[in-house]
Amino acid sequence: MKIALYGLPCAGKTSLMKELKNIKIIYGSEELNKLCNGHFSELPENEKKNVRIRYTEYVNNLKDDIIISDGHYSFLDNVVFTDEDRNLYDVFLYLYCNPQIILNRMKQSEKNAKYATLSNEVIRKWQNFELSALRSECHKYGKDFYVIDDNELTSCKFQDFVAFLISGFSTYGHAEQLVKKIRDIYPNPCELHITDGDKTIIKQDSFRSCYKGKTQIFDRNFYTGYQSYLFEHELKESTVDDGTVDQIEVNGFITEKIKDKKAIILSSGIKELWKKIAVRKHLLNVFADPMISADTKYYVVKLLREAGYRIIAYGDSKIDLYMLQEADEGFLFIGDKLSRSLREEHIAGIKLIYNMEPYILANENYEDVQQDIAICKSASGINGGKLAAAHLRLGQQIGSKIAELIPKQDTAIIVLERGGRFFGDGLYSTFGGTFYSFNPKIDSIPNIDTPRVVIVDSVINTGKSIVKQIDLLRKSHPNTEIVIATNVIQRKALELFKNYKVYAVRISDNFYIGMKQANQIAGTGPDTADRLFNLIKSNF
Repeated sequence: MKIALYGLPCAGKTSLMKELKNIKIIYGSEELNKLCNGHFSELPENEKKNVRIRYTEYVNNLKDDIIISDGHYSFLDNVVFTDEDRNLYDVFLYLYCNPQIILNRMKQSEKNAKYATLSNEVIRKWQNFELSALRSECHKYGKDFYVIDDNELTSCKFQDFVAFLISGFSTYGHAEQLVKKIRDIYPNPCELHITDGDKTIIKQDSFRSCYKGKTQIFDRNFYTGYQSYLFEHELKESTVDDGTVDQIEVNGFITEKIKDKKAIILSSGIKELWKKIAVRKHLLNVFADPMISADTKYYVVKLLREAGYRIIAYGDSKIDLYMLQEADEGFLFIGDKLSRSLREEHIAGIKLIYNMEPYILANENYEDVQQDIAICKSASGINGGKLAAAHLRLGQQIGSKIAELIPKQDTAIIVLERGGRFFGDGLYSTFGGTFYSFNPKIDSIPNIDTPRVVIVDSVINTGKSIVKQIDLLRKSHPNTEIVIATNVIQRKALELFKNYKVYAVRISDNFYIGMKQANQIAGTGPDTADRLFNLIKSNF
């Protein structure tokens, strides 16, 4: 077995490997320098590549049963990982280290001094890029991938985990065993619905609800087999509160979708607990095991699809992400809030399932919100900068609420000018995404390339102007998910948007045509955009 340990410079790979016993250990940088008389860092890039190939040939020719070697996936934008590396190793480990710790070590390292001027954020993004890219490589070619977290809770378990791998455990092999069991139930290729357990087929997290114990193992959202291994061992110190099992609730959103379908439940939960849940909640075909990681779920779907099955998958968090992306159709159940583990993830190609009821900020009854609403009302007489500031603050509130439900990655914000300007700026400042400023009177609808769009305006009266923009958007992007965000929406207009998620500060029963006037008179009143830009005519 050949094991690769990757990680950023100064992550601590050498220190970790020194703790291993009875294993052939190869320190990559030392061997690379031996192959070029100690001048590897001085070589041009094409010659470095040749030396790396000679290095992989050297490792490949070693006769030791177990070999572990450290290495690098990239040096900032320069990816040095090669086909030879991928083919050489059976298992890939990645050592995660806190970016600030890495940066502090780089500043004290003569060898890595060239990185000492990098920011903490660049280190964080560099490390996250490597984690994602190496995991994707492993998924593509059926390799085992594990993230080793350097925190005090887990680092001491590294030796035991390597021994566990040597004894025969494999995430890919585990997935193969599960697929065999699934095919015993559904032997012929068919459309098969695979759903996650916790917070997907049931509303709660079964461990947190039913066990007298807590865990920090998944706090960094890696969900590889290493975290599963630690969790399984931690469970020995926890006890189940059997009386809480009856309080578990089945999720109607998902059970309705798989009703009368060929389905299985694939959970990283606790086997004995899920046996009880399955019996009491009448759930069939449950496969639950703490060792089911995000990569296990991915490989189960991949192997079933390769065998001719069409997979519809449902999940709620990062542990389900790769399964949902690999499935023929993936559905992310969000419920009331997007899982924290997905806040920075790209989830293009995955459909969202959430409560479609309109969200109305005024219902929260926050004091500062009510004050800003009072400023925004046409009867307040407040225009210009003070009104714009209120719009900005309310937009920030709505933006933070949207961020709880929808990932900012792969989301475009289209702000309708002029009225939506300040509200849209506030929304963008707390939500993020990709920003487009759009004036329907003079601009063509933006050519977006994201799977979801938030259309922002300050006031929706009849709703016809928004519907027109949606129709234009649908012509070029028929499958785009659309969300509506506004400061004020007229109550009757809500019916037009019943098939869209609507975020509004408040609902108004008022209706008038906007004009450049200070007060409401019969069917006309002060135009919001004119108020914002201080263009209202007034006698005082």
